[in-house]
Amino acid sequence: MPKLLTQITLFTMGKANLEKRILKAQTETPDADIIVQYLVAVLIRQCLCVSDFAGICNDLIREIFLFAEPTDVMRKFCPLFRHAFKSGKEWDQVLKRLYKNTKQYHRYNNRLGESKRYLREKTTPVEALEGQQYRIVSTFEDAIGKVHTWSLRDADPKSSAIKIDSVLELMSTLTIFEKDDVRRFVKVVNSEIDNCTRDIKIRNGEIVENTDPVDEGQPGTGMSPEADLDDLSEEEKLELVKALLPEGIVLTDTRMEELKDDVSTKKVSSNSTPEQSITATAPKAESTSGSTASAVKEPPKTEAKKPAAQKPMALSAAKKRPYVNYQKPKSKKQKEREYEESLLKKTKKGKSDSRKRKKK
Repeated sequence: MPKLLTQITLFTMGKANLEKRILKAQTETPDADIIVQYLVAVLIRQCLCVSDFAGICNDLIREIFLFAEPTDVMRKFCPLFRHAFKSGKEWDQVLKRLYKNTKQYHRYNNRLGESKRYLREKTTPVEALEGQQYRIVSTFEDAIGKVHTWSLRDADPKSSAIKIDSVLELMSTLTIFEKDDVRRFVKVVNSEIDNCTRDIKIRNGEIVENTDPVDEGQPGTGMSPEADLDDLSEEEKLELVKALLPEGIVLTDTRMEELKDDVSTKKVSSNSTPEQSITATAPKAESTSGSTASAVKEPPKTEAKKPAAQKPMALSAAKKRPYVNYQKPKSKKQKEREYEESLLKKTKKGKSDSRKRKKK
């Protein structure tokens, strides 16, 4: 048995090479049902993709349906290939060969449902995608109920959910795709369209990323390269320096800190001994010029931790509330009955002994 064309060949190969492979397969196998299912797979690809496969193998289609031995597979998919027959006489001849009457043809035609109409719709032109690439990612169940994923590239992003569902249902009727003698596409589970555009940065060792030239002297400053810094005021220079600083860096004026240090040293020298004044007036390290500002990093901000909620402590014995008896007070009759019962308990034999004494 000749090797069948795989789903990778049918759904990824270009139009010219794919047509050659189908024609070669037709010469290697006499089974017209397999070739017809190959052609149905091509129609499905043309319906869901932006690639153009119109007119592929039209001569082969006419040859099969006009001269091959009629089969159920040919009757099932024949309504999908009306476009390949330009002459109405040839199409009528095909219908007479495959179907007993017009009623039988309409029955097979109705079984195809909406998929037949969608197969003939025009897809989005490639130019309208503006370089974007899409793919359809679908999930199917095979003949034993195992779920697997199938991806179709160059998909039309404007395909509706109803269209995709109808066409994939048609694909689930094909029996040519198998793995380990198990049909691959039996039931559609779900399907979606993904944007899979690739952003290539380096090709053959060269950077291909488009970088537009920067006309400004520095980004975000709004200055031209010819601007003279001597013409700027002190405030404008300060704003320019702040704009050029990296993120997280701030400016601090050290002049006020130096004045504070001088005042504090004078106070210490007036209140200290000569030896202490000598050490206090020791030469400091040279600082930056009086009009310049130093850049220091902002100290990391630490969030104040909230005090942990204290657990309520048990009350001590001194702080406990006094005992309160909430029982209902005893009635007079109840007190008398309890008194009589206490007297009976004091006797040796209780009530029986007291009764005997009364009889005597």
